[in-house]
Amino acid sequence: MKTILGLGSKSGRLALAAFMAAALAAGCAKKEGDPAGAVGANDRKPPEISTEPVTLTVFNSSMGDPLFQNAIVIPLRNKYPHITIEMIKKGKGSMMEDLIAAGSVPDIIFGDNSGDIPVYRELDVLSDLMPYIKKYGFELNKFDPVVLSSVQANFPSGQIWMLPSSVNIATLHYNRDIFDKFGVPYPKDGMTWDETVDLARRVTRMDGGVQYAGFDFANNVLLPYNQLSAPMVNAQTMKAAVNTDQWKKIFDTMKRFYEIPGNDWGKGGDAFLKSKTLAMYAGTSMFGSLPDATKNGLNWDVVALPSFPDAPKTTIQLFAPLLGVSKTSKHQDQAFLAVAHLLSEEGQRDNVRQGRPSALNNADIKQQFGKDVEVLQGRNAGAFTYSKLAATPQAVTKYDSAAFPIIRDKFREAAVGGKDVNTALKEAEEAINKEIEKRKNQ
Repeated sequence: MKTILGLGSKSGRLALAAFMAAALAAGCAKKEGDPAGAVGANDRKPPEISTEPVTLTVFNSSMGDPLFQNAIVIPLRNKYPHITIEMIKKGKGSMMEDLIAAGSVPDIIFGDNSGDIPVYRELDVLSDLMPYIKKYGFELNKFDPVVLSSVQANFPSGQIWMLPSSVNIATLHYNRDIFDKFGVPYPKDGMTWDETVDLARRVTRMDGGVQYAGFDFANNVLLPYNQLSAPMVNAQTMKAAVNTDQWKKIFDTMKRFYEIPGNDWGKGGDAFLKSKTLAMYAGTSMFGSLPDATKNGLNWDVVALPSFPDAPKTTIQLFAPLLGVSKTSKHQDQAFLAVAHLLSEEGQRDNVRQGRPSALNNADIKQQFGKDVEVLQGRNAGAFTYSKLAATPQAVTKYDSAAFPIIRDKFREAAVGGKDVNTALKEAEEAINKEIEKRKNQ
């Protein structure tokens, strides 16, 4: 028996209320007609789980081989010895659309909650997981409520089509040596952006013929997944949603860094990791690059992402890999059980220890973060669990990917080109609407 396990790469209150009601029913209630083994149905015999040998062919679009082995193959092999994993790399002739055309839609579909979800919605490839959540007693209340509500914002009321296998957390990495050189106190958890701007001013200096910059940020993360939960496109009207007070606050706050003489735009990861001339860099974890940088003399640490006064202790919105089950799969039970194990406390604990933040609302697991990440030892691992996720108030749209480059470019024009923020946002609104209309007519 061969099945395909596919692995690929941002609503309102009514939907959330309906979802939570459904989740409560799945997690706590016992209803007439519920499948055997539903949560709460303790007087019924749990469903039998087949141990017939099965090969799961895994479509891997982005994971490196070592991570794929550690995050997918080994956990499933240990839990289900009867399952054999075969990996298929995404490439020419093996895209999701190719698999659909060939009639071999993956049993399990992996993707992120930005560009992939709109595609999966349009392709109509995902199955509602609620029947299996009930059948196998999978507890939804173990997830962070913000994570669940953010996922549900993307799907019809009362259904769950995908669940997160981890989350990405944005933090602030900093170079200790630069702060020591200029006698400036290190950054700390719980800072505001105003405090961070002040630090950036104090460490942006020319010294010994070297220009040191105070701050830069991963704009591809902190803008689209911003801490104020500001959308780029209105999911109801499919119009630009950027000419707002929220976006004005984001632009006004972040552009202050680039008004500091010597703190130029685009210093980025290389200036932090390689030339070691950038004092602070805000973005997601860099565990893949930090070992080499540390060996080459980077003396670094990390703190929680600075926040806005009206959204304290808040990091970015949900930016996560999600797992779902194909609606045409002939082996949906096996597929769901594989997903369920990867999202279980057992499956998540090892992930967390290896530096992949969990979507579970479990303090014990969170405290294990980074325990097996050598480069994090002796550093502030608590930065990755200090803040809560910002809410995701609406579904990501298929036009978000078109809106982001426009937002980024208009921010750059305001930050380093001297353009008035109000003008930049108005131009962004017009350009996004024009691009949406163009795509609608294609």
